[in-house]
Amino acid sequence: MIKKPSEVDTVPTLLSVVADLLRGDKHSRQTIAAATGKSLPTADRWIDQLEASLPNVRRLREGKTTWIAYDGRRLPSRSAATGACVAASLGALFEGSQQERNLKDARDFVLRERGELYGDLDRKFVLAPRGGESALPEAGPSLDDVIGALLENRRLRFDYAHNDGKTDALTIEPLSLVVFDHQFYVLAKRDTDSAFYPYRFARMARVAKLDDEFTYPLKGEYDPKSILAQGFGIHTYGTGAVEDVEVILSGAWANFSLTHRWHPSQRATKLDGGRVSVTLQVRLCRELQTWILGFGEHAAVARPEHLAQVIAERLKNAVETYDTRVGSGPSVAKAKRPAGERPQKRRAR
Repeated sequence: MIKKPSEVDTVPTLLSVVADLLRGDKHSRQTIAAATGKSLPTADRWIDQLEASLPNVRRLREGKTTWIAYDGRRLPSRSAATGACVAASLGALFEGSQQERNLKDARDFVLRERGELYGDLDRKFVLAPRGGESALPEAGPSLDDVIGALLENRRLRFDYAHNDGKTDALTIEPLSLVVFDHQFYVLAKRDTDSAFYPYRFARMARVAKLDDEFTYPLKGEYDPKSILAQGFGIHTYGTGAVEDVEVILSGAWANFSLTHRWHPSQRATKLDGGRVSVTLQVRLCRELQTWILGFGEHAAVARPEHLAQVIAERLKNAVETYDTRVGSGPSVAKAKRPAGERPQKRRAR
């Protein structure tokens, strides 16, 4: 320990305390005051300054005495602790799987290592899942297998139910777990045509992580962001090349589009009459059609012309559906509405 000097300057004295800490000694307010001849309030200020200024110096509590000591391990940064607090809120996406607990455990570990404590974190950072993953929590163990296979570069085997009702037994090389609209998809290359395909987790049954390993492709061979950016939504395939799509929005959706982004390539431009032009560069697919149809009478396709024709035909079919009569009674739409209830207009959220 430091020998008490008769008269010393503050800087050399403080450095001698730092040297003690680096050698593995620990100090309390009492030992600093006794070794340096400084007062207890001065020792308290030094402790605060040392903890704030020196990496890996932190306080330890032993009985009624608080010590400061140097921990040679590299502690997580303050920004890492903040990120962990925010990331743990994503645990709601993984309801019922080990990953839900893992996210919170990681947050608690980082905070514990830094000696920090924040209250009510589960209420300060909240994820509101839009429906959430329908397969959870029951399929939690299967999701853990998917994540394990991704981390370890191992093949997956499962039974897959297609949209047409057919079921296939598949073995794939999982490349990415994609969260889209709060639903899980496993992106992999199909054996039939070597195209990348998003397998819907909720339609995967009897999931098994195999012992077979595979070599993960180089970024030049596989970049999930680039693949997904070419489509609209989760589907990685479409009809033809990427095209310029322009949709004119009106009403409340026009203002909404100025502060909302549906696609990375999106551009919004104000037009006369309160309208807004929204342009995208995507492959045409049914998801894009459904998006446009969702705006109802507040959307008009400006280009390409063949997409405008498809939307017009589908709107015509929708009108015919609502105009269907049963005998001489009211339309189907009116028959399903309780008596006296007026239809409500859809509002932008």
